Amino acid sequence: ICVPDNVFKGDRKCMGHSVQVAGNTGCLYLMGNCIPYYEIREREWILMDCGSRLARTQLAEYLSKNKISVRAVLCSHGHYDHTENNRFLQEEYGAELVMSCLDAGILQDTLSLKTVFYSNTLQDNERECSDMLCKADQMILPGQEQVQVCGVQFRILSLPGHAASHMGFVTPDGVAYLADSMFDRESLKKGRLFYMFCWSQTLKTLEKIKNLGYKKYILAHYGVFDEVRELSEENIQRFKEILRDMKPLISEDITLEQLTAKVINDMGHPVKRLEKAKLYERIVRSMLEYLLEQGDVSCYVRDNSVCYCLVK
Repeated sequence: ICVPDNVFKGDRKCMGHSVQVAGNTGCLYLMGNCIPYYEIREREWILMDCGSRLARTQLAEYLSKNKISVRAVLCSHGHYDHTENNRFLQEEYGAELVMSCLDAGILQDTLSLKTVFYSNTLQDNERECSDMLCKADQMILPGQEQVQVCGVQFRILSLPGHAASHMGFVTPDGVAYLADSMFDRESLKKGRLFYMFCWSQTLKTLEKIKNLGYKKYILAHYGVFDEVRELSEENIQRFKEILRDMKPLISEDITLEQLTAKVINDMGHPVKRLEKAKLYERIVRSMLEYLLEQGDVSCYVRDNSVCYCLVK
């Protein structure tokens, strides 16, 4: 998730097409997402993630038009733009859903979703997040390095940071799907803020990615790359720049709510929707946690409120 969330311009709106990447591995371009697939046999696919509900009509029309059946979905992490079509594909095609045991627990009901959307009520989750709910058919355990799906062996890449159990997958063709562990240059240029569950883990993961040696790489946002070492470094530098830019906004005795308002005002895009305001609060909170870990910010209680200030 990056802000602004409408970073795809021009020909990127003309989605709903697929390209071959290597061997049986291809990539389906939908609105807002790049979805890898592995063709088990002619017109039978295993998807890696499934896109948001906003892309459901586009996804369904593409599959129907090309007479493609989805046999399974490998889920990289439990965010809305990667899971909202899981249940649809499960019900429509009998697709097997494969995900981490953590995500399987989070996505099982609206109460469990509060572990991610902690500021939502149960009613909020029922109204706004019900499309994320699904039941896993196969769970990936912590430390597991491979998974077999429909007779096909995929390597699992542990890529924590953007989400706690964020993972990538390597197809038998040597193509690595990196999901949301990094972003393309256009997204880096246009995005003012990026959501990360844990920034310190994100930066460690990006260092790890620089040393991977696969044939091709696919990013959920956005596209296919021959190598990602240079792009990984650009992600690291951009993320560090964003974290540095927040520091001047941290004044003495500032609360999380006050800092979130400052960040929104600094971006110059007034927030009117409650859901967007809550998203900003989660983003700012995770950035503050990173600065606390680095010793750049201190946290304390003042007048019965949790306050922050820069360490001098």
